[in-house]
Amino acid sequence: MTTFSADEAETLCDQWEKAWNGHDADAVAAMCADDLVYDEPALAQTAHGPDSIREFVTHMARAYPDYSFTRTGLYTEVTRRAVLVAWRFTGTFAKTGSRVEFHGDDRLELGEDGLIHAYRCLYDNQFVLGQLGGGAGNQ
Repeated sequence: MTTFSADEAETLCDQWEKAWNGHDADAVAAMCADDLVYDEPALAQTAHGPDSIREFVTHMARAYPDYSFTRTGLYTEVTRRAVLVAWRFTGTFAKTGSRVEFHGDDRLELGEDGLIHAYRCLYDNQFVLGQLGGGAGNQ
């Protein structure tokens, strides 16, 4: 498997950030392979396929209508097609008007086809729930 350049990683992450910040569930899903394995702390279990991430983006846009991600770092893997994207999330929870802010990291593993085959999102979900008042039913 070939690696990819810093410029290619930057372009990919620009598209990823634009799709998420545009609340464009179809654009996010289009960047993902059919065999996507998707780990997200807010989900009870690992999800699979682009439809799962499309549903999550749609849910996020409803739950946090003003959400946005600001990239704070981008790190490329030197031996394979993978990147780690550090970001800061801000948004207002629609049900309560609570403002939520936290840091996280996305680990994106790409295939030779340029699509994301594995996506692992890392952040402290308990910290997020604490900003919402602590109850898992708040999400």
